[in-house]
Amino acid sequence: MDRFLVLEDGTIYRGKGFGSDTGASGEVVFTTSMTGYVETLTDPSYLGQIIVFAHPTIGNYPWSEEMMESGLVHAAGVITREGHTIMGSRTGKEPLHDLLETYGVPGIDGIDTRSLIMKIREKGTMKGVICSDPSTATEFVDIGSMNLLRQLKVKRRTVSGEGEMNILMIDTGAKKSMIDHLSALGNIEIVPYDHDFSSINAGHDLLFLTNGPGDPNHPANEKMIQYVRENIGRIPVAGICLGHQIIALAAGASTSKMRFGHRGVNHSVSDGLRTFVTSQNHGYAVDTKSIQKTAMDITLVDTNDGTVEGLRNAELGLLSVQFHPEARPGPWDALSFFGEVRDMVMRFNAKKA
Repeated sequence: MDRFLVLEDGTIYRGKGFGSDTGASGEVVFTTSMTGYVETLTDPSYLGQIIVFAHPTIGNYPWSEEMMESGLVHAAGVITREGHTIMGSRTGKEPLHDLLETYGVPGIDGIDTRSLIMKIREKGTMKGVICSDPSTATEFVDIGSMNLLRQLKVKRRTVSGEGEMNILMIDTGAKKSMIDHLSALGNIEIVPYDHDFSSINAGHDLLFLTNGPGDPNHPANEKMIQYVRENIGRIPVAGICLGHQIIALAAGASTSKMRFGHRGVNHSVSDGLRTFVTSQNHGYAVDTKSIQKTAMDITLVDTNDGTVEGLRNAELGLLSVQFHPEARPGPWDALSFFGEVRDMVMRFNAKKA
């Protein structure tokens, strides 16, 4: 069955449909990840986005629920050059097709993904529609104006950890692996972005902000940003990806939309002495010059375009990174971030004592 991707500039790509027999609208982005398609598609940060896989061969190994970073596929749609839908007689599985069909997400295979990605790099991230008839693609959704966090429906809960810390996590789309690594530090009280923060009791050792989708400057985030601002200097604050951007905004910096973002597992960042290969998924970034009017220091930058990748203020107990140190999918170069968070909390508490 033929299926089409229609871009907002009128460009039409034709391919073979797989996955769910539905349509989709969203922001068309690309990832350079060669493996980890299950972890990518189930990352809540991809909510509302149509993912183009830069690597031509995707889905050539079966998936399982243990690989999933959340309870469902958050991507709006999937575009591949050569998506494997049959694993052969040895397994009899249809991994990528089955995954998308199970969670109601459409895919298109056989697309010239090189041409499509070159267009995105040249013109920037574009709105797109997946459909069976191009003439029906008349409305293109602007997910940047949407409150995507509301769609995640995070509920307040507690995760028992192994360490001694009491951690308050504002969950804006946390991956399961991120929670697993953080739980090694202690118990986690998880609340949504729009929680009644006045009801939270004091006594937490760490305020942690997670990854997630959407524009950090969206008005719906203001209450969360204000709560972080009020706690800077009171307790240690750490964040990843969207959490990094929220901390920067709370500290007085600004953020802006990138031309086509960073998505993949081969993005190198540097602290000036060492270089790390990291897993990334973000379409917004902290403005470099705006950091000068804050109390934070830039600790890491992207080696390709100079994007701010890390911020810190040891005295105030602030630490954040733009990438995903839990690395699912991705390399483990930056896994030490969670140890740095632990050390920051210990130093902050020792100073208070």
